[in-house]
Amino acid sequence: MTDQAVDQDEARLSEPPAPTGHFLGRARELKELRADIERTGLDTLAGRKAPRARVLLIAGRPGSGRTALAEEFVRQVAQRYADGVFRTRLGDPDGTAVPVERAARELLGALGAPAPAG
Repeated sequence: MTDQAVDQDEARLSEPPAPTGHFLGRARELKELRADIERTGLDTLAGRKAPRARVLLIAGRPGSGRTALAEEFVRQVAQRYADGVFRTRLGDPDGTAVPVERAARELLGALGAPAPAG
């Protein structure tokens, strides 16, 4: 199993942080994330069901526990994804939004795939 995160400063792969303690609560959110990841996605370029890849977005206010929720979710399901799990932030530590295009290009680069034109 490969669980890797994209370092937002250099767009390189790095190991995620180790668990820092017990994760309590958020059972409903974890259940909803599991349901979302098991649902078949849509390959928007081909217009048909995507066979494997899923993208989940966890949004919330700073300090609401989004990162802890995401890391716990990854720990629970990563073994099902032999090709690995990639994560990226859509916000800088100061709260500035990371442009989606930049995040997508960094993820594609980490995968060794060319970014589409535009």
